[in-house]
Amino acid sequence: MTAVAPLKSIDNTYLTMLCDAFVHLDSVITDGEVGALLVSSGIQDPSPNASRHRRLGLALQIQQETDKNANSIAVFLRRTGFHINKRYGEEAYRKYRDEINQILTFAGYELDEQSEMKQTNPLATMYASHEAESRAKKLKEAVLIRSLHPDIQMVCRSEYLTESNYFRVVQEALKLLMEKNKAKSQLHIEGPTVAEHAFGFNWGEYPVLTVNEFRTEVDQTEQFGYMCILKALFLMVQDENTKNYRFPWQMSFDDALDFLGVISYCHRKMDGSKKAR
Repeated sequence: MTAVAPLKSIDNTYLTMLCDAFVHLDSVITDGEVGALLVSSGIQDPSPNASRHRRLGLALQIQQETDKNANSIAVFLRRTGFHINKRYGEEAYRKYRDEINQILTFAGYELDEQSEMKQTNPLATMYASHEAESRAKKLKEAVLIRSLHPDIQMVCRSEYLTESNYFRVVQEALKLLMEKNKAKSQLHIEGPTVAEHAFGFNWGEYPVLTVNEFRTEVDQTEQFGYMCILKALFLMVQDENTKNYRFPWQMSFDDALDFLGVISYCHRKMDGSKKAR
């Protein structure tokens, strides 16, 4: 039998986003089915009584770290797709594939018609007009010239630029940053308040994540300032109470590039942050 080639591991940020997708898919797959599919895919289920998000997050992350590849995750997604299609029909299956592929595309994968996880170009785009392609190319070149964080390149996509408005690009960049915040802090909190819960603190106490040594008053001031910047950015695109994303306003190329520079700074600080409790 030919050995199966190992699939490159999926970043924990995108694993967290996959868990979010499965929470949204509760109408087409039950918690009991999730557990059965994990086990039948050869994935340990260490927290069967936890919330769906935490249960899946732990199971997929631990299995991937053990395997040092994403093969077991691919098996799980294929078996899940086959089960949903067989039990709930084509409409439910299309919903499943659409939800999962929205996440996998950022990691350089997609589920094909048979739910096989195939590698793709992570920066490949869907069909878009020549004008949108040109805008995406110009933006990506500017991002590279400024040496912005690599995750910023992921949102330089023509499907986010179908109109001469760059708001969607900034919104998608902030969605990625928010998911990284959740994954790094291991907090399952929706909306802009995740910044406060991860980096906020009461004086004299440690936050969940620190962006410095957190020993001096200057360190604490920097920490507080970073948390305020982060939450303000999240609030710009998502309502804190309803969790609805805000209606886009007109944003120019230059304004978007300046915002992406601030988001890049936040990515770098978050990448270097440390778990303090």
